[in-house]
Amino acid sequence: MISKTKIAKRIERKTNPLLRDLIILLKKQKSPFWVRVADLLSRPDNYSVNIEKLNNLTKDKETVIVPGKILSTGDMGHSIKVAAFAVSETAKQKLKASKSQFLTINELLKQNPKGADVRILI
Repeated sequence: MISKTKIAKRIERKTNPLLRDLIILLKKQKSPFWVRVADLLSRPDNYSVNIEKLNNLTKDKETVIVPGKILSTGDMGHSIKVAAFAVSETAKQKLKASKSQFLTINELLKQNPKGADVRILI
């Protein structure tokens, strides 16, 4: 687990004010799950996951979080609840067509403050 101090130093390099605010909010949480998500969001890597990967690595009705962007390649064959920092418009339409629920990370944090039964996909 990375320290909250290292996360704070990484935040200085981020230029997107929404991303910076989200990382600060997540690192203040008591749950180690949300601190881990803050760590992943603060890294210099930009994580992106295609719909096809979500379809292959998830089960029906599962809740997952992508600390980055969801892209539209592939099709979704079942319904999931997914949270991400960003999502392409086409990916959002494909999720909606499969009756999946897309949330922002802030919305998932409010619904599940402990991060219980949520998997991180990168």
